[in-house]
Amino acid sequence: MPASDGLQPPLTAAEREIRRSYGGWTNFMLSMGLKPWDTADAEEGKAIIAGLASHEQAAEQESKQNKTSR
Repeated sequence: MPASDGLQPPLTAAEREIRRSYGGWTNFMLSMGLKPWDTADAEEGKAIIAGLASHEQAAEQESKQNKTSR
């Protein structure tokens, strides 16, 4: 685990799952073109991962609604 993984902000369970899929906070940040050691970039990374988690949760709810309405 890179030392910069310790710089990640607090994450929700859904956000942690997304982070895991990238192999850690450092890899997630670098994949987004952000520097994990830069505070402003870390805030942007947190906003991105929160948006991704929100989108995934909305898609799951929509999928469940479509299954129950059939």
